[in-house]
Amino acid sequence: PILKNSCPTFDLTEKSTMNHLRTTTTNLAQSHLRQRPPSSQTSLTSTLTRSKSTGTRGSRGHGWLKKYRDGLGGRHLQGRWHYRDVEELKAINEEVFGMNQLLIAKGDSEKVPTEAYLDLSVAGEEPRRVVIELAAAALPKTTENFRLLCQEKPGASSENGEEVVPFVGYASTNVYKIEKTVGLCLGDVVTNNGSGGRCHPALGTPTSPYSFRDEGHFISHTQPGIVSMMSPGVHRNDSRFLITTTDAPQLDGRFVAFGRVKDDGMDVVFDIFNGVFTKRGRPTVEIKVTGCGVL
Repeated sequence: PILKNSCPTFDLTEKSTMNHLRTTTTNLAQSHLRQRPPSSQTSLTSTLTRSKSTGTRGSRGHGWLKKYRDGLGGRHLQGRWHYRDVEELKAINEEVFGMNQLLIAKGDSEKVPTEAYLDLSVAGEEPRRVVIELAAAALPKTTENFRLLCQEKPGASSENGEEVVPFVGYASTNVYKIEKTVGLCLGDVVTNNGSGGRCHPALGTPTSPYSFRDEGHFISHTQPGIVSMMSPGVHRNDSRFLITTTDAPQLDGRFVAFGRVKDDGMDVVFDIFNGVFTKRGRPTVEIKVTGCGVL
């Protein structure tokens, strides 16, 4: 009996409380509406505020659609769509490689070689040579790293006669990837699969023993045959490099290009690029560097 009498009393109290809150809220809303300015004044104020703070892309002067239709690209576009004078960049590349004549004139070409070579063998076949011209005058540190890695011989012998491998150069490494929009990727002297690499110990420092800083982006990737470092980040050049098989503007300013393949070597590069079947970029046959050095 006590529960039957108390429950209706509780329900009535709850209903009266909700009615009171509803009435109070309605009164506050009505009083707030009486204090608001006229609708015309409100719309004018909101319009002035909106014109100052917001707007469409075109009203802020970007004009990206017009630039895109005119072939000028835009700030949100990347890669091949930005303005790029290929002929002018090729002329600059020629000037950079032409600086090697200064070394020849001074008689330093023997001390600082300007050419290196790679002997590439596909599936155990007879190796074919690729000769690379190095921009030694403009990029002495980057080209020195490449030359030393080409001259390094795999394997060494310790005092107790056990065979150890403290460091391995480009000899016996593989072309680990073929990118259809870039070219051949090789030079991993650590894991031989593209996941590792290190510069020559002569260029390492106590703070950075496995990589060295970017020397300069003087050469553009404007044509097939450009040889460029493949750094995983800024100032982190190691041993990995690539040989382009097409114009690759997406690499400009990112990778340091330091050489170019001579005409005869491009036949070898294109034969590998077009003739080797790949699976997700990985060659299905072994493409090995059987020999390398300087000329």
